[in-house]
Amino acid sequence: MLQRCGQCGTYNFFPKPWCIECGSRDLPWVDAKPSGTIYSFTVSRVVAMNYPAWERELPVVVALLNLDDGPRMYAQVIGCAPESIFIGQRVVACFEPLGSGLVIPKFRPQTDESSSAPAGQR
Repeated sequence: MLQRCGQCGTYNFFPKPWCIECGSRDLPWVDAKPSGTIYSFTVSRVVAMNYPAWERELPVVVALLNLDDGPRMYAQVIGCAPESIFIGQRVVACFEPLGSGLVIPKFRPQTDESSSAPAGQR
């Protein structure tokens, strides 16, 4: 979900108390398209922030994504070899549980199956 201005239609990301384009405070949360394109990325092969539990996830691909609804965001790309990632690659969202009902969005490379699967099955 993303904030979308009720006045001008601009999507806000990160969430804010006013629209980044027109200043309106009419910002309802709306369903967002679960897809985008890789704008840039990096591959981390060392543990970040001295948190040893992350070592099992190495290497980690962190990408700057252009979401199909307009905003740009950082996210981890999973489910593929780092060598297969490229700028302009299509990706789809998946959500990893963190516990206590919290989830974090991550993205996978889009395949023909992931682009047509219902949102709950991606």
